[in-house]
Formats: sequence, structure tokens, C-alpha cells
Amino acid sequence: MELTHFFYKEPTWELTQAIPFKAVNLLVGKNAVGKSKVIAAIFNMANIILQQDMPFVSRISCSSTFSFKDEEEVIEYHFTYQRGIITEENLTINGQNLLNRNEKETLLEGMPINPPTDKLTLHVRRDIIQYPYFEKIITWAENVYGQRFNEIEADRGNKTDSFLSPIHKDDLFTMVKSLPSESIQRIIEQAQNLDYHLEAIKTFKPERFKIVLFKEKGIKEPLFISSLSKGMCRAISLLIQMEYLSAQGKPSLWLIDDLGEGLDYDRTVKLGKLLFDFCHERGIQLLASSNDTFLMDIVDLQYWNILERKGEKVMPVNTTNSPDLFEDFKFTGLSNFDFFSSDYISRHT
Repeated sequence: MELTHFFYKEPTWELTQAIPFKAVNLLVGKNAVGKSKVIAAIFNMANIILQQDMPFVSRISCSSTFSFKDEEEVIEYHFTYQRGIITEENLTINGQNLLNRNEKETLLEGMPINPPTDKLTLHVRRDIIQYPYFEKIITWAENVYGQRFNEIEADRGNKTDSFLSPIHKDDLFTMVKSLPSESIQRIIEQAQNLDYHLEAIKTFKPERFKIVLFKEKGIKEPLFISSLSKGMCRAISLLIQMEYLSAQGKPSLWLIDDLGEGLDYDRTVKLGKLLFDFCHERGIQLLASSNDTFLMDIVDLQYWNILERKGEKVMPVNTTNSPDLFEDFKFTGLSNFDFFSSDYISRHT
């Protein structure tokens, strides 16, 4: 099941319209426009669906709508929280309304029910035979993975949590340990293509410690991840996660915030191309955010969502809502980054 549209709003920030998504996607925009906010909102809403962070909703008011494509079905699911209380919840399949909920009543397939005011209907009506559409949404949320690329640190254990995933937070040691030798070899070859001279990756577990060791060409002793440069640590961690996700089965969505942060031109270009090609080939839906010049120039404009913010309102600009804008730009001879950085968009919208 693939996410095709996402809408979100809260009292001080909202999208003016739903963002359309394709198989692979790049969110671009200036600083503080809302790229990380969109990715965090998807992550937080998946958390709510899985009941992983319910205290979160008691502190906020928010409204969210997901649209999914599952073979011949189009599923749209919407809910609104007001300080922990659900005030709206709706679900349609191919336009047919199956769930209607407001503050006064809840109708599920036309029958009145009485779910708790702080629980979504899919929390209390799980039945894979009677309500398979609820199970599809929950399964989708269970398979959302993600990473804040700019927060991947060698010593992140007690300092920051770079993962964007409701339930999948395996550490580097666990991921490497689970991979077969052919996967480890692919990671080494991919790292070498990024001009990181890796020769071996091994795990070592003395009593209470979990250690991943990296053997680099020209260096006698194996290196701890804390001995790697920040850029190398981030790139290789992402390569390991790529192979790990592939081995675990296809995730429903892979979120990567600030892709390429801290890498030089050559490595950003190579890693970006590798990542987008990998997701295309493996059928993994990807949503990455970045304002990196190098990355923008290698990702086709058809996969872009440009975010523009005016106060509390954030407008996505894409080939769906502005097809002529993107089509006409092809004839300017400018680079993808010029499309973003120049006044071309403002002059034509």
C-alpha cells in the first residue's frame, strides 16, 4: 500500500493542500519552511495509529488526512484530535464512506458504535476479516522507517535519537549482525564507490558491549565508528540501513530528513543517486528532504515537492498542482537548483 497524499494542520502551522507523493519524493525548500515538519508529522501520525506516543496527542490539537493506493482501492483516512479527544474520524474506500465520526456520534458501516473518546476506531475495532481496511492502515504504519540524516552521530546512544520510526529502532550492531555476508560485501563495495576505502565490517561483543569494527585500507588496526569522520559515519550508517531494510522485507515508507547534510559534492551526488535508484528498484516508497544544491541537481523535477511558507500557511508546489510551471522550466536551460533558488517560481505563480 502506497501513500499518495498527506494533509496536516495544527493551530500554528498547516498545509494549504494535501501533498501528493510518488514512488520516490524529494521535499525541498528554504530553511524554516517546513520540510522537517512534514516528515515529523507523518512520523507522529504513524505513532498515533500505533498508539506508540499517546501522551503526545494530549498536548496538541491536530488534524491529519492520509490517502493510500492499494491495488484497485483508494483509501482515505482522516482524524482530528483536540487535546487528546477525537472530534473527527472518517474513512472512505473508492469514495464510499465507511466510517463517520464526530463529537456526537460514530457510524461504522452505517451502524452506531461507541468508541472511547481518546481512541481511534481502528484502535478498538481490529478485525482482519470484518474490517480489513483498518488492518491495512495499521500494517502500513508498522512499516514506516526513517532516519534524521543530520543527527546520525557515532556516539548518539545517549545524546540523540536519529531514528524516525514508531517501532523500528535497531542499533547499528543489531543491523550489521543480522546481515548475510553478501549484504556486507555490497555495503563495502557501495562505500568504496563513495570513495571510502573500506575493506571489512565486523561485529564484536565483549560482555556488555556491542561493537562494530571497520577495516579501512592503509590503516593497520580496525576502527570504531567513533573514529570515522562525521560524513563517513552518516553515509555508511545509511548504506547499512538500506541493506537491512531490504533484508527485512519491503517497508511501506522510508523517511530521510536532511539527506546529504555534512557530505561533500561527490559523495552527496553518488549517495543520492544510489539511494533513489535503490528505492526505485526495490519498490520502496521514499520521502527525503533536503536543500542541498548537489542533491537537487540529480533528482528529476517530477519527484519534487517545493514548500513555500507565508506565516502559518505552507503551500506545496509540484507537478500535480502546477504542471505548466514545471513543463515550461524544461526549456529555460537552467539547472534544477536554479528552479528552486531563482525567482522563477514567484514570477510564474
